[in-house]
Amino acid sequence: MADSNMDENTNINGEAEKELKTEAETPDKKDKSDKKKKSVGREIFEWVYSIVIAVVIAMLIKCFLFDVVKVDGQSMENTLFDRDRLIVTKLGYSPEQGDIVILDSNYTKREVYYDRMAEQEGKDELSGFEKFKTGFSLPSGYDKVYYVKRVIATEGQTVDIRDGKVFVDGAELSETYAKGTTYPIDATVEFPQTVAEGCVFVMGDNREHSSDSRVSTLGQVPEEAILGKSQLRIYPFGDIGITR
Repeated sequence: MADSNMDENTNINGEAEKELKTEAETPDKKDKSDKKKKSVGREIFEWVYSIVIAVVIAMLIKCFLFDVVKVDGQSMENTLFDRDRLIVTKLGYSPEQGDIVILDSNYTKREVYYDRMAEQEGKDELSGFEKFKTGFSLPSGYDKVYYVKRVIATEGQTVDIRDGKVFVDGAELSETYAKGTTYPIDATVEFPQTVAEGCVFVMGDNREHSSDSRVSTLGQVPEEAILGKSQLRIYPFGDIGITR
């Protein structure tokens, strides 16, 4: 009988130890599972956070430092050609005579549209945020269209075109980059003309195939319409080099 009791007690004690052991192991497993979930969640968060930061940095660089643009058309031949890729710098840029620049050809037209909207709403002008918001629903023909052109004259300088040549402040420009003969191309645009404050006069190097400051639809370009200065051609790879 004693042996029977001992076996029974041993069995009971053994079951109790198993239960205790199982109870002791269960929290550990749960902790490990929770830690694993936290680890996976943290890793996902870090990936998303890194992607968001990278996108924000890329947007800041594109908005304020430099951008890559593609030449579309023949207006800058033989300096630049259709499909060329250019690096354009922006930060602290102020246009100078002879620079190759990227400009928004619809800037002035769009600003007139914003002024008209402000007048209808009884305001002096739209805020930057209002312009940004309106930009998503602009009528056709008011969105940004970028041109590549060369700065011929800056504010206060006088431009004249005669006998197929360009004169700035009375002196003939030495234009080794120009292709073709330079003539006025719009009867409504008169020469000589003085460049207004805060504006530049631009032309394409391919003078016989360029829509530029010689036409009333573009005219003198406000400096605010200039995206930046072309610094480097990066494509085609065989023509990589500084743009002048």
